[in-house]
Amino acid sequence: MTTELYHEKQRLQYCLIHTVNNILQKAEFDPPKMDEICYAFNESKWFNPHRSWIGTGNYDANILMAALQQHDLKVMWFDKRVSVDKIHVENVKAVVFNIPSRTLLTLYRGRHWFAVIQKNGVFYNLDSKISKPTIIEDVRKFLRTHVESKESEVMLVVENSVDEETVVEKN
Repeated sequence: MTTELYHEKQRLQYCLIHTVNNILQKAEFDPPKMDEICYAFNESKWFNPHRSWIGTGNYDANILMAALQQHDLKVMWFDKRVSVDKIHVENVKAVVFNIPSRTLLTLYRGRHWFAVIQKNGVFYNLDSKISKPTIIEDVRKFLRTHVESKESEVMLVVENSVDEETVVEKN
């Protein structure tokens, strides 16, 4: 069942590119396309605040949002003070996580982007660091694990037409 999913594997610090392509289920973005988005925010090619200055990726949340907006998707930051039980997961196309990550150089503590997508009512972990997509049996339990981590960020991806009020209950 998971073999029909598009799943990019980790390369350099391009996890945000992999995340966006995994959500879109196709190879839509590459480093030059993501860099174009960065330059739209800031013209600096060397010290652009939206990516790594050495050109290995490490894109920020602004780039994630802009890339997905090009495909009629919007990103909602999830308030981690709210219970994951308040999320109407049926209205969510994907959940994006930004978590702490160590690289081979243990001195460098970076961040890693990855997505969980919903396809035909089933949630799949498409983390670029795993060898193949995995089915998530209990998406709320998976969400709780990351929401409870003080160092993680969680974002919900929905179609532009979805009213944000229908994604997370306010009360």
